[in-house]
Amino acid sequence: MLGAKTVMKISVVFKWFETILLVGILLGLSITLLLAFVDIAYVIYKKIMAPPVFVVDARGLMELFSLILILLIGLELIETVKTYLEEGAVHVELVLLVAIIAIARKVVVWDFDKHSHTELYSLAVMVLALAISYFLVKHSMLKVPLWSRGTQGD
Repeated sequence: MLGAKTVMKISVVFKWFETILLVGILLGLSITLLLAFVDIAYVIYKKIMAPPVFVVDARGLMELFSLILILLIGLELIETVKTYLEEGAVHVELVLLVAIIAIARKVVVWDFDKHSHTELYSLAVMVLALAISYFLVKHSMLKVPLWSRGTQGD
């Protein structure tokens, strides 16, 4: 059996290792998002300068929205990792928010020529389930009963 001091040392080493990995993940995500931002700026420039100048068609706008939403997903992932690094806990509402943004991105760029309506229905069910989950998590954090309308609970 390992002694209490040995177990404590092993625990400290693993915590240090976890911190290094999380900082690496943050750096990697930050660099990736910076490059993605530069790419988005370049795509916007190309689309605006392509003839006819300053006119972007609907498909081009959908592509831009998709890229911007991917950037938002990355920013939320960074926030989730930062929170875990600072507090040592994963906040469920941040994870749900990332999932909601990811599904919303799919809905925004939906191509009816490539996908069936039943797939869109499945996305709608996922959005509804995530929205309800997010509402319940946020509401449970307030510690207010769902049935109290406008009154503060203890």
